[in-house]
Amino acid sequence: MFDFAKRKICANQLISMMKGIAALAPTLLLTLILTSCMSDDYTDTAAGKSDTYINLNVSTPTAQARANAPAKPAGTSGKLGLEETYPSPNTEEKITSIRVWAFKSGTDKETATPIGFKSETNLSAQGSHKVSMMITRKNAENLDKIDLYILLNAESEGVLDGKDCIKMTRAELENLVIEKQFGITAEGTAQTIIVPQAGLPISRVIKDLDVKNNIKDNATDAAQNSINIPLIRAVSKLHFFFTRKNVKDTEGVVVTRIEVNENVIPTQSSVFPTATTDAQKETEGLTGNLTSLTYLGQKIKFGSVATENIKPVSDPTSYIRKPGQTAEAYITQLRDSTIECHLSYLRETDKELTGTIYYKLDKSGAEKQTPFKISKAYRNHEMVVYGYFLGDEKSTLTLNYYVADWNEKNATDIVFD
Repeated sequence: MFDFAKRKICANQLISMMKGIAALAPTLLLTLILTSCMSDDYTDTAAGKSDTYINLNVSTPTAQARANAPAKPAGTSGKLGLEETYPSPNTEEKITSIRVWAFKSGTDKETATPIGFKSETNLSAQGSHKVSMMITRKNAENLDKIDLYILLNAESEGVLDGKDCIKMTRAELENLVIEKQFGITAEGTAQTIIVPQAGLPISRVIKDLDVKNNIKDNATDAAQNSINIPLIRAVSKLHFFFTRKNVKDTEGVVVTRIEVNENVIPTQSSVFPTATTDAQKETEGLTGNLTSLTYLGQKIKFGSVATENIKPVSDPTSYIRKPGQTAEAYITQLRDSTIECHLSYLRETDKELTGTIYYKLDKSGAEKQTPFKISKAYRNHEMVVYGYFLGDEKSTLTLNYYVADWNEKNATDIVFD
């Protein structure tokens, strides 16, 4: 949801800033029919005789909205939620691989291996995919609850390279980290500025999932007893937009550079978020383990934004998000009116994302600066910085910050996804 608090900052004087929270929902729908187990004693010849089936619909709110519109609950189905937007570019929802691990709930985290595992690679799905997995009757006996670990697009980070996935314990999965991508290059630039060829890492952990009423003897019956599980992206998204008032005084404005401060982006972040139950999946288990993080001692340096990319508009303040305006409507308004600048995908952090925007009111003038500070730079969040130039003697560069929390569902009575 967009949750707004206003305050003012500026270079050399106070200028207004609006800080907001909005949910940006990833657009993804997967149907998992848990119908196989790759345990040592399983063979395909037993299919239909000794196998049992569980059917799961694994999705994110946006794709569910597209599939089931209209519906009332914000962010679950039907219309987009107030804080949710569609992926842009649409490669943010592509699926190139999927892995699912199923554990019997309550077994030892350090030693227990999966009772079910499924892997599919070299996929070219967009937004939805169905994967089937079988669990042997031996493993399904007296099976009331399971823990699920779901990971899409692992190849974007290479976290499973050289690992025997079928034998991985919960502890090994929870210790997987993102450390090769989504950070800072040696030159100080953002490491990931386009969606990787393998897609963005997307994951979720659901524990104590009650399946005693969902275990069926065939896939058809199992499909009538689906369990819905939303996934979340393991990284955040940052981008900038600028406008200027269409007056002579702004005809030479230019952003000379943008910097995100050092000791903000961690050296590594968790692949999986913390575990949550099915009942609490909308409000818990939405961040990774944020304890004992260490940070990169480098700034992220973004380049200039030329005058021609700072679009002239009659009233720049009309592009401040209005109360009740949906996230999708707002981001569409910005994209239709000006240029998206310096898109990057980042590891989640518990630090405020702080930095400075440097600019000139005239190309030959003195360089000025305005600091920014954005909280909640967690996974599955979109951070939008909107800056504008009014061209009057009292104002330089005004910044408005919107943090898109893809899964925050409370404190709104507006249905939007």
